This record gives sequence, C-alpha cells and structure tokens, in this order.
Amino acid sequence: MEYVNFYERIHNVKNLKLLAERICQHYNLGDLIGQKHIEVGYEDFNMEIETTTGKYFAKIFNKSRPQREQMRLAEILKKTVSNQVRTPKIYEVDGDTIFTVEIENVKLSIILMEYIDGENMLFLNRDFRREELRQVATEMAKIDSIDYKVEPYYDEWTITNFKNEYDKKISKCLKDDKDLITKVYAEWKKVDFSKFKKAYVHGDIIKSNLILDKDDLVWIIDFSVLNYLPRIIELAVSMFGLCMTDTREKTIDNFNIIIEEYDKHLKIDDYELEQLPNVFNSICAMNVLQTSFIKNTDETFEENEHWLTEGRRGINLKFTTKDIRMLN
Repeated sequence: MEYVNFYERIHNVKNLKLLAERICQHYNLGDLIGQKHIEVGYEDFNMEIETTTGKYFAKIFNKSRPQREQMRLAEILKKTVSNQVRTPKIYEVDGDTIFTVEIENVKLSIILMEYIDGENMLFLNRDFRREELRQVATEMAKIDSIDYKVEPYYDEWTITNFKNEYDKKISKCLKDDKDLITKVYAEWKKVDFSKFKKAYVHGDIIKSNLILDKDDLVWIIDFSVLNYLPRIIELAVSMFGLCMTDTREKTIDNFNIIIEEYDKHLKIDDYELEQLPNVFNSICAMNVLQTSFIKNTDETFEENEHWLTEGRRGINLKFTTKDIRMLN
C-alpha cells in the first residue's frame, strides 16, 4: 500500500470539496460547511466533514483495497457497534454501507461514520491515565468476545507473519535496526503459537486508533486488520501502543494495569502470561522492521517516526516475567 503520499492512496484526487459535497448529497447531510483531511493511518484516506446537520467522519478506501475487504470492514463495524463496543456507528443508505462515487474520472469507495467530538490520542502529547487504560482494556475484552466470522486478512504488521516480513524486508532496514530485530526474531521462533487461546482481535489498539471524547470516554476506531489470532497479541499490542512512558517504572505499572483489567473480563492463562514478554518484544521488533523499512526505502512521516522510536524503546525496555504482578 501507499504509505506517505496520502493523496496517492485515492488516485491523486485533490478536489476534496467536491467529494465532500457528493457525500453530503448521498447521505442527505445538509449543506456542506467544510472538510478536512485527517493525516493519520497507514492505509486509507480519512476526512472530517462539517455540514449544517453536524460533523461526520468519512473513510475513503485505499485504491488497492479490493471490494471484499471494503465489505469485510463494513460488516465488522456493524457487528462491533451492535455488541455495545464503544466505536463510531456506520451510516447506511437503503441498506448499503458503502458509497461509490466518481470524482475526476476516478471511482472511490467510501464509508461514513459517526463523528466523535474529541481528539486522536496520538496527538495528546501526554501519558495515558490509569482510568483510560482500564477503559481500553474493558473494550478490548468486549471485542475479543465477539464471534465475527469474517475471512482472514493478511496484516504485514502482525507477528504471526514475522517470518514472511522478516525475509522480505530485513535487508532493507537501517543498519542499527537489523541487529535489534534479528535478536528478537530468534526468540520469536521459540514460541509455540498453537498453545495460545484464539479470538477475533482488533490487532491494532494503539494511540492513533483511539479517540478521547469531551466526556473523557475512550473510543476505539479502525478495525481494518481485525483477525482470528492468538488473543495475547491484542494484549501485547495495546501495551506497546499505549503504555510506554519516559520511565521504566511507570511503563511497567501501565502494563500491569492493562493486564489486570483485561483479566477481570477474560481470564489470561499461565502460558499466555509466561510468553507475554516474548510476544511484546516481537511486536516491538515488527514495528521497527516495518517503520525502518519504510524510512529506508520511502519518504518517512511523523507517525512512522513515532512508531519506529517506540519499537526501539520497547525492545530496550527488557520487559520480563518478573515485571508481571500476576506471576509474582
């Protein structure tokens, strides 16, 4: 997929005003007041639309996404909302969740969602509060309890694909990152993934996929890579994506808040806890692999730099089972 050039994701369509007007007409949203591109994410093109009836969030699918992936995401969103997970609802017209429109002789596919009045948590520039982490863990457990019954999706960032991605990209990573990644990869190969309990997991619960609203409620967004995976991946991704701070003590405390709150809703077994540091390190290494590859072969961008830094920092944290309160 195209990572850096957001407009390339939608065939270089630049007339966002016309696109927003067509969305307003189709969904009967009233008159357009304004629209704004939201520069977050690695996959699609996101836009905020303001009209005389309120604000809305539009996701314009990446040109490389086939129709089956678009429909897959729409169904996931509907099922997530119906199971009372705190995520924006998806709008429909005559039972259709996807709107296809032609702009500048290019066909674009769009889903329109409820706008959450708040801020993307990637841009808060502060550590997560304990209550926010507990909220996220509770919503994660809800997601991981839903039987989505959707077809698999190949996610190049998930650690079950570590071997494939490592073989393809390690040679093109930055030199210092190669050593970090390779050491973790050697440990990853020792994990018996068949022993883990599986569930449909969001798989990408990180700062950029959370919104904090005006009432201090945390909303989870972007279910594009939801998959049937070892559920320990959900836990470890959230630890990597939400819990890192400038001090080891506070970071480890945050890890334990997520672990203990999740366990209140879905019991974590001993093998999952014992392997959690290895899984966490693997997720850090996978993030270094992907972001270092992008930086070394393409033009990097702010969010990419953030996750590259966090991945390196996570590996250097040297998280072990001794840090897990439930095991000690």
